[in-house]
Parts: sequence; C-alpha cells; structure tokens
Amino acid sequence: MRQPAITQYIDTYWDKLVRQQPEDRKTLIGLPHTFMVPTHDPTFQEMFYWDSFFIALGLGGTRYEAAIVGMVENMAYLYQRFGVIPNASRYYFLSRSQPPFFTQLIWLAYQSKQAAGDADCATWLQSMMALAEQEHASVWLATTHPHQRQVHRGLSRYFDINYLDTLACCESGWDHSTRCNGQWMSHLPVDLNSILYLRECDFAQAARLRDDQAAAEQWQVRAAERATTMQAVFWDAASGFFYDYNYLNEELDLENPSLAGFYPLWAGWASEAQAAQVVEQWLPKFMRAGGLVTTLKTHSSYQWASPNGWAPLQWIVVEGLLRYGYQQQAREVMQAWCSLNETVFERTNAMWEKYNVVDPAGEVEGGKYGSLPGFGWSNAVYLDFKRRLDQATIERWQLGE
Repeated sequence: MRQPAITQYIDTYWDKLVRQQPEDRKTLIGLPHTFMVPTHDPTFQEMFYWDSFFIALGLGGTRYEAAIVGMVENMAYLYQRFGVIPNASRYYFLSRSQPPFFTQLIWLAYQSKQAAGDADCATWLQSMMALAEQEHASVWLATTHPHQRQVHRGLSRYFDINYLDTLACCESGWDHSTRCNGQWMSHLPVDLNSILYLRECDFAQAARLRDDQAAAEQWQVRAAERATTMQAVFWDAASGFFYDYNYLNEELDLENPSLAGFYPLWAGWASEAQAAQVVEQWLPKFMRAGGLVTTLKTHSSYQWASPNGWAPLQWIVVEGLLRYGYQQQAREVMQAWCSLNETVFERTNAMWEKYNVVDPAGEVEGGKYGSLPGFGWSNAVYLDFKRRLDQATIERWQLGE
C-alpha cells in the first residue's frame, strides 16, 4: 500500500531536523548527543525544552528513536552545567527555562530503552529522575533569585532572571498570548502548576519502581497537597473552568480563558465533576472546524491566541479527555486536527508550526516571525493522532460497529 504523501513528507523531514553540536559555537551551546530542532528554517537551530518532548512523540519506531534518549541526556547535561534547563541550547536563553516536561520525556525514553532490551534501563531511569528532582527543587520550587518561581501558597510562576513579564511569557512557551493580560510575573499559571503536580506523581512512580515506598509516599503527599491548593486557587465554580490566578490581586483571570484550563484534566487532578463541566460547557467553546482554538480572544501579533491552534495543546487536551473517559470527544478533536493538517498540506506541500483552526483556508496570526514550515511537534502529534484514530477504527471494526 502506497504511503500517503503527508506521512511520507514527515518521514523524510526528520532527516532535516537531526543535529549534532558537540562543542560550543558562538551562541550555540554544545550538547553531547544527537537532538532534533523544530524546523529546518534557520530561525530555530537549537534544542528546545518543551518542543523536544512533543517531537519525541513521533520518533518511536523511526530511525531516530535513539534521539529520545539523547535529548533526555542533553537536558541532564544542561542542568548539570548551568543549574537550569534553558529555554533552548543558546547562551542567550539561560535567563529562563520552558514548560518543564523533563520527567515526561524521561518516561518516553525509558519505554524506548525497555523495548530495545537495554539492561541498564532501570538504573538509567533512576539517575535521570534524580536529576529531575534536583531541577524541580532548585528551579521550579525556588523562592529566591535567580529562580524565584515559588511565590504563593507553594505554587509557582513562570519567571526570567531579568524580572521582565515579556520574558516570563517566553518561559511559558506561549509567546505571546492574551493570557495574564501581559502580567506574567504576577500570575500563577494553571498549566505550569499542573505540570509540576504530574512531575511529583512521576517521582512517586519512579520511587515505587525502585521499591522506595517511603519516598513514593512522600512525593504522593506533596502532589496531593499541591492538588488541594490548586483546587482552591484555579477553579471557578460559577463558570465551571480553570483559570490562571493573579496572586498579587488575589483574583482569577476570568476574562482570559484558554486551553491552559484543560491541563488539570491532562495532569489528572481535576475531579470527575469538574472534568464533566469543562468538557460539556467549555470544550464546545474552544472547538472550531480545524480543532481547538488557543484562546477565545484575538490580539494582533499574538500567535498564542485565536484564530491559531497549536499541536502540543491539541495533544494535551486529547490526553485529558481520554484520561477522564471522553473518547468520542477526543476522537472529534483528533479528526478535526488531522483533517486540517491534511487540507493545508494539500495546498502547501508542508506541515506548519501553527494553524488557523477557525478558517482552514485563512491565514494564521504570524506573531513576531510569521509561520514556519516543518514542523517537529506538528509532525509528531499528527502521527500520534493518526495512530490512535487508526487503532480506534480497527477496534470498532472488530466489535462489529
């Protein structure tokens, strides 16, 4: 059977993304292992923190699967060398980090090593998780400069060493967005703290695998305490949704709902009743012809806002829907997103960094640098969604539906 043009494109495009940079060169930081960049475009030719996790979702079973482990070890190297995993492997990115998907990438790499029969996979897992625990404490839970992120009730904010809101926004990955009204340093982001919760669950699971029940219980207690605080801080019962929280003004950012409000479902700390409200009342508000719109507001030059949709956020929402049993809604999101990717591919012969989900024939909001072809995380999420959709089709056929 002939491979569809879009998957053939993705398969050959990995060759354009693979990099080796063993030594420092100008602003580039040398890394010990092979890694993937987001695009062949000269704009992004370094290894990015959260991009690496989403790119890795598409590398399993490819000739570049080993890069999943390599990118984990590169992150470990960066942390050991600089005391932070920077936004990306450039010296000028050392003032900030990015959404900390380190432990989630570690699990992907561990599963890859397990499948390959690597004898050291258990030891490797524990060594990487130990470094992630250090990063968790020294960066994300730090209360003093240069990592003053934990600022209110044990919860953390996005930050930059220069104390600039615009650069703290860049640490969020949502540069730039209608979220937080531009006041990122004064907000507790619901997505970041959900990631930190899941990391604490990851540390508990790693401890259980090494039969350290005391450590596992300690991490689980910490995760539960965080969840209790997040319930009090981020949930608005009146509207039935999760929002970022301005801790200086002690108020929710009710005017700026975004897909960040679905992170509690992805991380698993939302209650069943809360998940039901989010899915029933809010999923339709974000759903468009081509998938999920990033925010409900538009803003000139803000790319993390309507009408744009982004692959990592589609994936986060789908994972959350599946976690709480909303399989049909998850399929609808995946189908809409994949159809949009295919429609745009037919017109442009490329995958893209971001998409206009409101009008598939319309232009995206380009932000500061336009729209870049490629694109690592779009390719990976498309492959992951198609794999799931194909498996669901097979299962329904087997059940005679």
